[in-house]
Amino acid sequence: MASFSDTTGGAPASTASAPAIGFVTAQRARFDTPLQLSSGRSLSSYELAYETYGALNADRSNAVLVCHALNASHHVAGAYADDPNDVGWWDNMVGPGKALDTDRFHVVGVNNLGSCFGSTGPASIDPATGEPWGAQFPMLTVEDWVDAQARLADRLGIDTWAAVMGGSLGGMQAIAWAVRYPARVRHVLAIAAAPNLSAENIAFNEVARQAILGDPDFHGGDFYRHRAIPRRGLTLARMIGHITYLSGEQMETKFGRQLRDGLNYSFAPEFQIESYLRYQGDKFADYYDANTYLRITKALDYFDPAARSGGDLAGAFAGLSAKFLVVSFTTDWRFPPERSRELVRALVHNRVDVTSAEIDAPHGHDAFLLDNPQYHAVVGAYFARIAGERHCRESGNRAVTPANAEIDAPPPRHSRESGNPAATPATAEARRGSPSDTAGADTATRPDHAIIARWIGENARVLDLGCGDGRLLAHLARARGATGYGVEIGDDGVLASIDAGINVIQRDLEGGLAGFDDASFDCVILSQTLQAMRRIEAIVDEMLRVGREAVVSFPNFGHWSHRLQILRGRMPVSRALPYQWFDTPNIHLCTVADFDAFLAERGCRVIERKVLANGGESTFAPNLFGELAIYRFRRA
Repeated sequence: MASFSDTTGGAPASTASAPAIGFVTAQRARFDTPLQLSSGRSLSSYELAYETYGALNADRSNAVLVCHALNASHHVAGAYADDPNDVGWWDNMVGPGKALDTDRFHVVGVNNLGSCFGSTGPASIDPATGEPWGAQFPMLTVEDWVDAQARLADRLGIDTWAAVMGGSLGGMQAIAWAVRYPARVRHVLAIAAAPNLSAENIAFNEVARQAILGDPDFHGGDFYRHRAIPRRGLTLARMIGHITYLSGEQMETKFGRQLRDGLNYSFAPEFQIESYLRYQGDKFADYYDANTYLRITKALDYFDPAARSGGDLAGAFAGLSAKFLVVSFTTDWRFPPERSRELVRALVHNRVDVTSAEIDAPHGHDAFLLDNPQYHAVVGAYFARIAGERHCRESGNRAVTPANAEIDAPPPRHSRESGNPAATPATAEARRGSPSDTAGADTATRPDHAIIARWIGENARVLDLGCGDGRLLAHLARARGATGYGVEIGDDGVLASIDAGINVIQRDLEGGLAGFDDASFDCVILSQTLQAMRRIEAIVDEMLRVGREAVVSFPNFGHWSHRLQILRGRMPVSRALPYQWFDTPNIHLCTVADFDAFLAERGCRVIERKVLANGGESTFAPNLFGELAIYRFRRA
């Protein structure tokens, strides 16, 4: 059996070194109980091909299901003894010490029904006729695949998946698991996925299908009995699809206008990109089944969980119990970050624990198959969190979650300065070096965090904007039982926040808070980030829209040391403002008096105000001697 690295995209997983998992063996499971399909038809019996990696623990709580996309298979990692070059399509992600660590998790890869890599599909023998199913094989949906996978999980004795994970169409299956079997999956990792296909995506799929359907060798789907292969249609379908898997930037970098052998003034491939697409198409036609391609692209088109709720995705996600990691890639124009934000918005509406990361990668949709360090670090950190939750359950402790984090949870590993939030210009850059940031200090000892914690009610819903390394929200979870989300733009901060056990959403605050409902939080915090924001009025308005109260802290530009340096003709540099004029991320500095006036002019009522100096509270002449100001306010 052949297995290929292509999913909805076409780039192979990294094979620079031998697979760490080593040699693996494919297995098959036969089911003789009829499977009812979404189309109204059923399969009386069928087989599923699958592989497993890593050991299942005693209580069977460490199992992870990896779902494949369009033209991949169950061969996720490792290689076959009789074909060492046939390396699993996600071997760079799955294995000992990798992001999905098989020393910790038992990983299961399943070939979808209707495929041509071992599970029952159109090329399989129809028991009713003794001939290949061909055109008579039923149409399938993502939900049908998930139902078949659930039966395999029963067969393997796995009641609940620690996680269901997939990229592209595999990510859609992971989402369907959470909706269809909410009690059977604890975490979902939806990577380069979407809640449904756009009209443009459906259009690409239809053009590719028409290329196959119009091939004279297709014979209405019964080409097996004619001993034919619709090669021209498959080749063209693959070429069309492959164009959508690469970004324009990647295609230009890789090929540009390079010629093969100069201009021949013919319709033979003259440009390198032409040759590449024809090669990919010819290779695809050698191994893939045309009837499978037609059915799997239709399953992509059909996927739409919101359709069962009148088009309301948030309604479709009501009652979900799984926690989510949603990952997108900046140059993926087939499933762009905007589509992932739709998922996040619907999950946040239902108060589901969700973390999102938007990975800056030039490779387009295929990026989810490749070796991007930030991407793999995010997935690895998230799986480390899952492993930590499992350890807490086994030891009888509470799980490390935003609502319930362990007191002895390790400090974040990814912040740029020990004890300080990760530095990122558009969010928490200005937090570094503030008077409350004692290097190496535990979060609970920071006076600004302690003050904010006193202001937060028990079990409050909190949104921490520019959350940096996540320590403040993690502290509020420990001290006050707070739940909610952090918002952070910086890669380092996102990683550190995942380590800290909080829900973090990667987003630029300058775009506003459109993904959050009105009055959906008890408190919205902007801690030492205000001075790095461009649109101060807009972000404060948004904070008061989504939160009942707001907390803002900032370094006081009116401190006497700043005034003295200005009198000497120099821009101020201090513990609160540690940057030189030429490298500062601070663009809107203000004083305590300035912010008092700002709130008064906008009809906001200050509930409490604290000013810190030298690590403690200062009450005398706060505009002159205060280093850090902290405000708690609401609309009048």
